[in-house]
Amino acid sequence: MLWWNGEDLVKPICAVSGNLNLQVEHFTFLPSIADSIREASLVISHAGSGSIFETLRLGKPLIVVVNEDLMDNHQSELAEELAEQNHLLCAHPQTLRETVEAMDLHALQPYIPGEARPVVALINEFLGFPVD
Repeated sequence: MLWWNGEDLVKPICAVSGNLNLQVEHFTFLPSIADSIREASLVISHAGSGSIFETLRLGKPLIVVVNEDLMDNHQSELAEELAEQNHLLCAHPQTLRETVEAMDLHALQPYIPGEARPVVALINEFLGFPVD
């Protein structure tokens, strides 16, 4: 297991029970987490849009844990919409264990990124820039 968190957080403490032999590698900074995501069989992440879309673009199964303390709840809205579309699984800190135990990764649908050029052209036209 790779465990990444920002430098302002403490090093994780992991409890191991039963016959589980889990090695945890902890880091606070990587120039790019993409290589680690590519090697992963499952990613469990916070529900930030950058983490979500980077993982989905790399085609990895994803469980996002929503930060319920955010005032505008934008993480929850994005995570719940993508879960509704079966691109990822959405959990909260108190439901993560149950989500992992009940997950069916085969039910997840690949995420296909949208095409940005039509939106860019519309914005450019609106702003008076030349349109190709």
